[in-house]
Amino acid sequence: MDTVVLPLPEFRLHPGEPLGAGLQRLSLHEMEVAASGFYDGEEAFGEAVHTARKSTKKVRALLRLVRSEIGEKVYRFENESMRDTARLISGVRSAAVMVNAVDDLQLLYGSLLAEGTFEETRERLRVNQSRVEARAMEDPELVPRVVASLDRAHGRYASWPTDPHARDVYGIGIRDSYSTIGPGLKATYRRGRSEMVMAYQTPTPANFHRWRKRVKYLKHQMEIITPLWPEVVLGMVITLDRMAELLGEDHDLAELLETLSGKPELCPNPVERSLMRALAEQRRADVETASRILGRRIYAESPAALKGRFGAYWESMESARGLALALNGH
Repeated sequence: MDTVVLPLPEFRLHPGEPLGAGLQRLSLHEMEVAASGFYDGEEAFGEAVHTARKSTKKVRALLRLVRSEIGEKVYRFENESMRDTARLISGVRSAAVMVNAVDDLQLLYGSLLAEGTFEETRERLRVNQSRVEARAMEDPELVPRVVASLDRAHGRYASWPTDPHARDVYGIGIRDSYSTIGPGLKATYRRGRSEMVMAYQTPTPANFHRWRKRVKYLKHQMEIITPLWPEVVLGMVITLDRMAELLGEDHDLAELLETLSGKPELCPNPVERSLMRALAEQRRADVETASRILGRRIYAESPAALKGRFGAYWESMESARGLALALNGH
């Protein structure tokens, strides 16, 4: 039987890397990636927006992981800074995902549809996307505001005291201890578990979207701490990634239907509009069922049990590191 080797996520700590230095490295890299895309020209603008939004989500997940360590005041300021930066370009991304949502429906149900079904709607949505992107690129303040916000955050994060003992001296800093990340990991997991229950008790698009955000935060946090036990943590990352994709598809379809309801001229044929709604709702039901199955696996244990389990992984990692140092004569 062939052995399957899974690639390690790039957004992760390095083995033996102190938490402060590692989290600083990851956050600085994501802000650099987010800003750099806007210098690649107009043709790459849509992708730059997508990349920037993904990077800000990763940084917000990181902040949640160390929320108790950095303090509520710092956490709220930095989290709101990343959130507000992403919101500046959210309209561009929304216009793009609606085109993608129609593409997905055509891919899924194309063999059952007459040739050309949804083509006019797709073209109108694509024209709308182009207009939204053009307005954003023509705005002389938008991109400079986004890049300036990322640059300011980069400067703040670059000044973090990264020495593991800095907190003992200055009262600030990130200690190289599981107590630094354990509470944040538990809180993210608990919130996601709660949001999942709410989504299925009251299945509105807004509730599923809230759960999706918690799934993404937990996925990124698991990516960060992959070195604790790669063989186990990677399995959770893969499952969470699949859940995020499914819930993302659910959100995109819901947003498409909401847009067409408010702007029926984007799909002027009422029969086609009804067909699109029926197919979108069927697909949403399917992905919500699949997400529930995966969610039951991820959220099978209590938040306290998850925190304790990963604490044991941390202790095991520390013991292995100490043994390695002893064997090497350090």
